Amino acid sequence: MNVIFYVITAVLAFFSRKVFLDNLGTEFLGLSSTLGDILNLMNITELGIGTAVGVTLYKPLFNDEREKISDIISVYGFLYSRIGILIGSVSFIFSCFFPLMFKDINIPLWLVYFMFFSMVYGALLSYFVNYKQIILSASQNNYVIMYRYNIITAVKTVLQMMSSLLPFCYIWWICLEIVAGTVNSIILHFSVKKRYPWLNTSIKSGRAKFKDYKDLWVRTKQVFAFKLSHLIFNGSINIFISIFSSLSMVAIYGNYNMLMSKITAFFDGLFIGMGASIGNLIAEGNKEKLLKVFFELMSLRYFVAGLCSITLYFAVPKLILVWLGEEYIMPQLVLILMSIHIFILQARLTVTNFKDAYGLFQDVWAPIAEVFISMSLSLILGKYFGLPGILFAFTIADLLIKICWQPYYLFKNGFQMSIIKEYLPVFLKYVVILCITICGVLYVEGGISSLVNSTSMIGAFMYSFIIGCLILFLLTIFFMCFDKNFRFLMIHVRDYWKNK
Repeated sequence: MNVIFYVITAVLAFFSRKVFLDNLGTEFLGLSSTLGDILNLMNITELGIGTAVGVTLYKPLFNDEREKISDIISVYGFLYSRIGILIGSVSFIFSCFFPLMFKDINIPLWLVYFMFFSMVYGALLSYFVNYKQIILSASQNNYVIMYRYNIITAVKTVLQMMSSLLPFCYIWWICLEIVAGTVNSIILHFSVKKRYPWLNTSIKSGRAKFKDYKDLWVRTKQVFAFKLSHLIFNGSINIFISIFSSLSMVAIYGNYNMLMSKITAFFDGLFIGMGASIGNLIAEGNKEKLLKVFFELMSLRYFVAGLCSITLYFAVPKLILVWLGEEYIMPQLVLILMSIHIFILQARLTVTNFKDAYGLFQDVWAPIAEVFISMSLSLILGKYFGLPGILFAFTIADLLIKICWQPYYLFKNGFQMSIIKEYLPVFLKYVVILCITICGVLYVEGGISSLVNSTSMIGAFMYSFIIGCLILFLLTIFFMCFDKNFRFLMIHVRDYWKNK
């Protein structure tokens, strides 16, 4: 059911993007992205609490310790309420500088304030109302609210498209965002109450219990640094683009980013609850089984990462051309760097999930180094090379920390095994498989382009489908032939469906 709703919302997102660009303009959408990223950077104070609480909940959920679960979530609510107050205060102070920041845009300043504080309202709902959702994610029950959320998103998008044709379309667009956020919070509250009637939480109780969970605060401070690097990449790139280019370029980059993120989000949805499952597996204490599961999941992640990144590299320009027009096509180098980024984001997740489930957050220098590398290189390369320079800076930081350091740290302190003996041969094998796959696709892509007219909507989708099937076929053949971990995983999948 969630897959069906995802497809519907994804199709709506592509269609609505075109409608919004035509009726609202690139500057308005660029402003929306920039303000959203500014608010995300303010949300820096939250980073780490959700992950730390999730890790802390794994064992009580496994042992069904209901009172302890209620206490932990109450503490979570108390911390979130304090962060909400801080976010609200900082947002008000920061908004005082909007006349200087947005003095050269053609959008009225009052509309900038209206949009920004509507976003602040949505963020504060998360801090004061939606914090109980942590129990759904920690217990692998996020699916309970996902289909309701998708319905609301679809309805909101349709109404926003309709309202973009009306007078005062900007105001309607923002108001619908506010209404959708409010309805989502109400539904989440009643969903948690229905599924966990025994859950007894309050911010007041969390304040009283906070002193009993000092270790939670220590872990939160450690997780903070790791989440910071992720926030900076996703939250600051549009700000850098607006500094070194324009708000219109932010919107054009956003077209590519939205198209890629919608595709990868589909695969991410298949892995919902993975962190909680790994946490439960660690709680069992079977190290041999844990290592076996790690390599099977790693094979699947690299398979998915290769499928997503290579397919998107070939398909995205064709889809952008027929979707929005030639004026929205970005340079080839930007596409290559974005594809590499998509690959890294997908491939590193197995290591990240196991590292988080183990509670290995002590290497706080690593994300600090990642932030320093990405920010300093972005300031230098962005000035001289624009968007490609910014993307290259973050790619270098990602490769050094996420691909090189984090696996080493996990194997040394989590599995307590040699990374050179256990991990490196598997990693290099996957890199070779992916390189061979790329060469194979490049060899036949010209023939596909000559057979399929990709200048029409149907032709572009047909081209993308054929390319995707070709990549899927090649990756399946290579992984099945040369990787035992992938073969074991496919056996488990076959047995699961056979016994279902």
